[in-house]
Amino acid sequence: MKDIDYIQSNLKPRPYNANEVVRLVNMKQAKLYISNKIYPIDIYTSVNKKEESVLVMVFLKEETQEAYKLWLNYALEENTV
Repeated sequence: MKDIDYIQSNLKPRPYNANEVVRLVNMKQAKLYISNKIYPIDIYTSVNKKEESVLVMVFLKEETQEAYKLWLNYALEENTV
């Protein structure tokens, strides 16, 4: 029987409270976080103010602080390594 190679998930689901997370619906920002190895701990769908379905990615605030500063200064770049 052939061995199965399992892939380790980058998602780190765990219980969280609203004060320790940020929720992103901007997929460009979420993609940049993920490309810089900052992974969401939760993903779900919701409805925005226009009553459109959106994907929400939940990140830990403490893990996103530096990336957020770069994002605000238009300096967060995609890391493809």
